[in-house]
Amino acid sequence: MPSLPQLLCLPPAGTGPSLYHPWRSRHTDCVETIAVSLPGREGRICEPLPDSLSTLADRLADELASRTKQRYAMFGYSMGALLAYEVVRRWIDLGLPGPDVLFILGCNPPDRMLEKRDEFHPLESEKFWKAIADLGGTPTELLDMPEALEFFEPVVRNDFRICETYQHVPGAPLACPAHVFVAENDLLVDKETALSWRNFVSGDVTVHTVPGLHMLERQALDAMLDRVLTLWRCR
Repeated sequence: MPSLPQLLCLPPAGTGPSLYHPWRSRHTDCVETIAVSLPGREGRICEPLPDSLSTLADRLADELASRTKQRYAMFGYSMGALLAYEVVRRWIDLGLPGPDVLFILGCNPPDRMLEKRDEFHPLESEKFWKAIADLGGTPTELLDMPEALEFFEPVVRNDFRICETYQHVPGAPLACPAHVFVAENDLLVDKETALSWRNFVSGDVTVHTVPGLHMLERQALDAMLDRVLTLWRCR
């Protein structure tokens, strides 16, 4: 029996693979969903945080290469989209197959990560968490717990730092199409900027609008899986 195509899902800043766990039990007859784990959180909480996005991409490319099958797609959310792009670049350099398609949610093109905004990572703690709260998705009860914020802040701040200090190295575009999803009220990404992903893939780039803020509500995020699989035509 032929193996199922794989959907590799990379999380946004400050989150981990559990964000995608509800997807892993859905559509198991047509796709294997892999929730990629990052150092410093959840099951890898004891591992040191990465010093740059490039070193993190190096590590993930090495860890995932042996698990990735011939047919796969990448789904990256915010920071996860930038990581997905950089991981695939490394695999292509090694002569490994590229993805069928790149799915991007809430991420500016690699050369425009800080489009129309200032950096978050240097902000003092109160202003930093205010900026994070404005993106949506952070529970109010968490924002009201200083001990919890102190615990999570190093991971969230470091994730923003490695994205905001990332420098794109020009190279060949990925030989695949891309679907880019932008939330209607996203404070970090807009549709016009998202169109510039066409400079980084050789296939067609289609921009889609989804409801919500940068960090989608759970229901809206879960609806993404059906949409992704339909666009990929693997169902």
